[in-house]
Amino acid sequence: MKPISGQYECVHSSGVGLDYFTSRIDRLTLQTTGRFVLTTQNRSRAVNAAQSLMKGQQVSSAAPETKLEGSYSQQNLVILLQFDHGGSEQAQLDSDEAGLQIGPNHFNKVSDSTMLPPTHRLQKDMDDIAKGIKIATTLGGMAVKAAKTIQGTIQSVQEAGTQQKTAADGTSAQPQQSGTPVYQPPAQQQPPATPVYQPPAQQQQPATPVYQPPASHLETIFCDQCGARIRSGKRFCNTCGARLP
Repeated sequence: MKPISGQYECVHSSGVGLDYFTSRIDRLTLQTTGRFVLTTQNRSRAVNAAQSLMKGQQVSSAAPETKLEGSYSQQNLVILLQFDHGGSEQAQLDSDEAGLQIGPNHFNKVSDSTMLPPTHRLQKDMDDIAKGIKIATTLGGMAVKAAKTIQGTIQSVQEAGTQQKTAADGTSAQPQQSGTPVYQPPAQQQPPATPVYQPPAQQQQPATPVYQPPASHLETIFCDQCGARIRSGKRFCNTCGARLP
């Protein structure tokens, strides 16, 4: 019989590919010292990331696992697993020793080494990671385009609503005109003001000069009261004011 020590895997495939992200992988390592380590993956990385986001927790790339250790013994094709915490499990080796069966799960032997990870698993994981990054980049670009499209649509709707509101406000502020024109009487024109006749300003007639006889013809008279000399034609004395005859 070949040595049974080495690494075994049980892949719970999701059927969509990218096992690194979407599948659960259980591992059993049988060491040459008679010890074993059974690692059970509780959830796929994708499911674990989604649950972390829903709970508001930080997303981790590590897969949630449960690790059990113990000792094992072999009797022909039967391997008895004794867990350190108590309890046991029986595994059945394949006739060709290419794997073993534990309950409903079948584990394929992937490596005879108990220290180094299986080469095929490393290559498969790297391929899945590369494909996942490519898909995420594509989806990210599509998400950005979709977000821009949605934002543009929302902005267009908001602008249209604003224009409609502005038009509605302008319509409500102005009186609505009916189809039939309403007769508006012409504005009455103010009659021109009738000019008021203004008589021409009377020109003052020049004063008629009073004839003054020459000095030679003036008769010299004297006032009866005071004896003052008075020119002819005077009716009152310039000195005493007496009335002249």
